[in-house]
Amino acid sequence: MLKTAYRRKAFETHPDRSLIVGKIENEMNSSFVKVTLAYETLQYALKNLRSQGAEYENICRREFSKKTATNVNCNDASGFFYKGRIPKRRLLIGQFLYYSGIVSWKGLIEAILWQKMQRPPIGQIAVRCGILSENDIQSILKQRSLERKFHKKFGEYARLKGYITSYELLALLGRQRMLHRPIGEYFIEKRIIPAGNMDKLVEKLRIHNRFASTGT
Repeated sequence: MLKTAYRRKAFETHPDRSLIVGKIENEMNSSFVKVTLAYETLQYALKNLRSQGAEYENICRREFSKKTATNVNCNDASGFFYKGRIPKRRLLIGQFLYYSGIVSWKGLIEAILWQKMQRPPIGQIAVRCGILSENDIQSILKQRSLERKFHKKFGEYARLKGYITSYELLALLGRQRMLHRPIGEYFIEKRIIPAGNMDKLVEKLRIHNRFASTGT
């Protein structure tokens, strides 16, 4: 399972093991963060594509192992391309490009990861909005580190510790989503899809979603 692969990689890269394996703690922490980010990204993609069957979970697990072991070009022509009919339901632009056979599975995962990296951290947004102070941020990070709850996202951990309310967390998450860059820009920047073609594909997506909504 993907979770099993993640736990194994997380254990191997956890900074607490730096003295045991003889590696620099900061380097291990960087690897641990990359592993966690890759897991969250693949988990998100798997959730959206689960309707296609168990085959995708196996692909997810394999891609996670590859991505955390070495730097793989996720837009390589040998990537997994979807072959079949486009699902008759509302889709996001990344999903539509994948189901249309325009981008590979690897390309979709890389684009989701890129988009996530563009989002400003929840803590940064909270400071800008006056919900948290810089001292609050440092305290939260320190507490989370001491309690070894690295698997807890910053916003959720802050809520559990009473620094922010559930309503404030939802507002911050909404603000974060608004601030990230459109995923289509990734494919344009990487010259996978020309800007003019992207506009046409977005229009096709709108038509698809309109028919999907009406069920016709």
